[in-house]
Amino acid sequence: MTDRRSRDEERDKPSREEEQQRREDKERREHKERRSDELKESWRRNHPSEPEEDEGDRWGKGPRA
Repeated sequence: MTDRRSRDEERDKPSREEEQQRREDKERREHKERRSDELKESWRRNHPSEPEEDEGDRWGKGPRA
């Protein structure tokens, strides 16, 4: 009986390693997605689609005198 258990444990060992690898891959993907979302939000906050009124001169496109 002991031999059978050891063979079963050896057979299960790779699947445990594969499961660990899958978990690590999932965590890495989630981290990358979170980081990407954070960077997109930061970009959106710092690069508004329309410049504010008093920022017109800042880019040299303000009213001419």
